[in-house]
Amino acid sequence: MSEEYNLTKLKRSNDELKEIINNSWDGIGIIDFTGKFIYYNNAFVPILGFSKEELKNKNFISFIQEDYKKSFIELMKKNLKNRYESDINIVCIRKDNQKVYLRITLSTMLNKKLFVINTKDITKEISDDQILDSYVASTHVNIDGLITQTSQAFRTLSGYEENELINKHHTIIKSADEDDKVFSEILSHVKNAKEWNGKIKAKRKNGIIFWIDTKVKPTYNKYGDITGYTSLMFDITNEINLNVETKSLQKEVVQKDNLLVQQSKLAIMTETLQMLSHEWRQPLNIISIRAQKLELDLTLGLNSNKEAFAQSLKEIKDDAQKLSDTIEEFQSFVKLKSEKEKVIAKDVILKAVEIFKKDPESKDIDFIKDVTDIPAFNSYKSELTTILVNILVNAKEAIFRKKIKNGVIKLTCYCLNNTIFFEISDNAGGIDEDIIDKIFEPYFSTKNSKHGVGLGLYTCKIITEMHLMGEISVTNHNSGATFKIALPI
Repeated sequence: MSEEYNLTKLKRSNDELKEIINNSWDGIGIIDFTGKFIYYNNAFVPILGFSKEELKNKNFISFIQEDYKKSFIELMKKNLKNRYESDINIVCIRKDNQKVYLRITLSTMLNKKLFVINTKDITKEISDDQILDSYVASTHVNIDGLITQTSQAFRTLSGYEENELINKHHTIIKSADEDDKVFSEILSHVKNAKEWNGKIKAKRKNGIIFWIDTKVKPTYNKYGDITGYTSLMFDITNEINLNVETKSLQKEVVQKDNLLVQQSKLAIMTETLQMLSHEWRQPLNIISIRAQKLELDLTLGLNSNKEAFAQSLKEIKDDAQKLSDTIEEFQSFVKLKSEKEKVIAKDVILKAVEIFKKDPESKDIDFIKDVTDIPAFNSYKSELTTILVNILVNAKEAIFRKKIKNGVIKLTCYCLNNTIFFEISDNAGGIDEDIIDKIFEPYFSTKNSKHGVGLGLYTCKIITEMHLMGEISVTNHNSGATFKIALPI
């Protein structure tokens, strides 16, 4: 009875052990000296990709990749003499021809004729290491600054083979103009248990320069002693070169912008000279005719009327003075006398409004200001004030000219996309569409007296575009016109 109970108990224990082995995640099996499977658990099925039936007549060594077979067989032989030599990493070929990385632990059975084999799938672990090795540039350096290990990514980056780097000083990648102090500083940080971060100008084996953003961390042994450091490096050569190219491009853009500005100024001056020559032709003709008449009178002895003679001379002198005044006015906005300074928009607006309101007529007009907080900017303060005053005066005159009973002028100032905008609107009914495109032309005026007027808005345009590098425009709205000045900050 007792013997039967013991046999039953033993059988149950064997069944339980077999169940545990079959449900293990690790491949557990028994092989002979040739590598033939004597027993294998269920885990070998997903590891090798063959069904249990297909594995029956298979030899484990036949799955091993050719260049790993010799080392596995050597381990089997060594294990017969020394059971402590039992671990090896190998590569096997699955049924689907994919590689699987295995960590093998061998142990001989008591009869010394069979081996127990334990296999653990480390493919993911190896793959992660390979990815890091292939894509992350890293080195291990000892406390003396000698390289002890490198990643494939670093070797690719530097152009050196592994045997050319191992036991070489970490300054092997130093470029000729990189300071040795950088590498000394790294070791100093490491010995004081500090991390180091910085950019290093390095040199490849072929002499080509490259830049690396480097992070250095000390390494320790199990006793807590500092043994050296690990470096992680990121290639930033393209970034550095791009910055250099960007600066060069920015310089080129500035040069082109300056050229465009000069071309713009030249175009404006050419246009102005053409307009001036056109406007001067008539008064010059009049002066010429009067001078010829006086010359003829003198020749014929008809200069007895001294008063008429003096009047003709005066008229010639007045016309010449008007032309001279025009030259002065032209020079005043072609070459400004003031210098650029820090300008606050609110101050300019207050000054312009103060000047505008000195005219008694302006008190009959409702004036509205809408000014937001705007950053200070460099500009010609006096000239900008003059522009605003000119437009305010034009708006006031338009209101009186069209006899608007409840005249309103609104001045708005705001900043958008690094541009400051001044808008002056009125309710004078707007500008006729057939002349709205001409109001910034020299000598064009909607006022009754034409001679000697018409340069006000043209002056505003020239100063805005030539000196303030901005734009001025006008549009009609429901009840009047809006002048808009846009100045880049």
